[in-house]
Amino acid sequence: MKNIFVFILFFSITLHSQSVFEPVDSEIYDFLERQSVRGVINYNSEIKPLLRSNIGSLLIELEEKKNLLTNLDKDLLRFYLTDYEYEIGLLSNSTSEVEEIKFLTLDREKRVRLFEYTGKNFALFADPMLAFSYGKQFDEYLYIRRNGFRTHAYASSNWGINLRFFDNEETGNRLDEGKYYTHHRGVVITKIKPDAIEYDEVNAGITYAWQTGSLSFAKEYFKIGSGKLGQIILSDKAPSFPFIRLDYYPVDWMRFIYFHGFLVSNVPDSSTFRFSQVPNRTTIADVPKFIAFHMLSVYPTESLSISIGESIVYSEYVQPVYFIPIMFFRVADHYLGRTNASASGNAQMFADLSYRWTEMKTRFYGSIFIDELSLNKLFKGENHSAIGFTTGAEIFDPVLNNSLLNIEYTRINPFVYMNSVDAQQFANEFYKLGHWIESNGDIISVKYEQYILRSLKFSITGWYMRKGAIELPEEQYQSPYPPFLYGERRNDLSVNFNISYSPFHPLYTEVYFNYRDISDNDLNRTALEYSGKFSDFGFSVAYGF
Repeated sequence: MKNIFVFILFFSITLHSQSVFEPVDSEIYDFLERQSVRGVINYNSEIKPLLRSNIGSLLIELEEKKNLLTNLDKDLLRFYLTDYEYEIGLLSNSTSEVEEIKFLTLDREKRVRLFEYTGKNFALFADPMLAFSYGKQFDEYLYIRRNGFRTHAYASSNWGINLRFFDNEETGNRLDEGKYYTHHRGVVITKIKPDAIEYDEVNAGITYAWQTGSLSFAKEYFKIGSGKLGQIILSDKAPSFPFIRLDYYPVDWMRFIYFHGFLVSNVPDSSTFRFSQVPNRTTIADVPKFIAFHMLSVYPTESLSISIGESIVYSEYVQPVYFIPIMFFRVADHYLGRTNASASGNAQMFADLSYRWTEMKTRFYGSIFIDELSLNKLFKGENHSAIGFTTGAEIFDPVLNNSLLNIEYTRINPFVYMNSVDAQQFANEFYKLGHWIESNGDIISVKYEQYILRSLKFSITGWYMRKGAIELPEEQYQSPYPPFLYGERRNDLSVNFNISYSPFHPLYTEVYFNYRDISDNDLNRTALEYSGKFSDFGFSVAYGF
């Protein structure tokens, strides 16, 4: 027993890996992808979030190859190096073991931070999160206030802890409470006022990492699969959920990810009804809902990434078989469900491919999501497939240096993300876990982004979305399926112009103009006041986001 304890202690000390995930909306991912497509580093972007230590390793490599960077990218690299200074110090064994406490670091050459503690076996970093924006939405004024804090810590080299919390209030005469059919994240409203809504967001995690992997218990967003305007495999549209996650990358050419998550079904479980003698205090719980997910990525060459995987959403009881990371979920579903549909789960399969043509500074990518596929009926010429796909290309420096041109198309056939058992929908809360356009729709988008200075950039994004009817559950059992885009139509054209400025890290300012033309034949889906042509604009200031 003593020998085992010594081995574990030695294992923890010698691996010296840091274990805090960087949020999926961080701009560092775009920076790394740009350098990868240009051929400077080898970074594969099919999985987000990544550990800050993984990102720090890539920044070290960029620092060693900075002669290959443009002058603006060198400025951006220095900008990001200040944020990852501690992680890079640990990776290069250059951190000081002297205990040091800093309050309100204001040196603009470093990262402005409220609190920082570093010592031999522990480090803690904390910042407030403050933001406000003012503008117009659907031709009515909109004011948004956000406030909270973020903190992350490292302990004994291998343990990482992170917490991000902020409260939000939106005030206006025409609020988008549901945020459906937009790329904005779905929210769970905690309070409704006559002209305002309140909601909050919290993400946290505890992670243990070693040289070839990590194990975490966390509540975070995911972005898995290719896509700039959304991901069909797993996106950050739905509210984040708690999960147990395993990452394993034993060799440079392979990566494996698995997680088991705990979702909110919003389906009342009548067996949990509890009466209270206090009026309006009776309670009823939701049907428990879970998701198991795994994906294997292989990199045959430095330019090619191929990923395959599957997921399953199931309900009622935790099934131990889905805690086996390498289990074939679909077959396990057959074993558990047999002829009882409510006891089985809702399984999906998917694949993702990315190819970098570094000579042309171009990346081609695509994802496919298979929710239902009948080969027998396909060979008979019958349409009985619930499939979605994304395909796109991004070109860096197409005309001017430090620019990006992206073209992307996504199509999601009817009944994708759906299931006859309400508690097994591919969703969390009322939001689909995949692409925000949901099923029976498609979208094409074009984006141009241009850096003017390290701290200043602008972008123009245009997209056109079509959606057919909201499918009825019983229609899923018709054969053949109804045609793509059947039923009442919604059309949505949007053009967005955005200028952002970041004088120092982590302060960001933004000015935007957005034109939208929305029409929908289904008034239950889109009310008249949210249809028509709108020219919205505004500005925002954020610290710590």
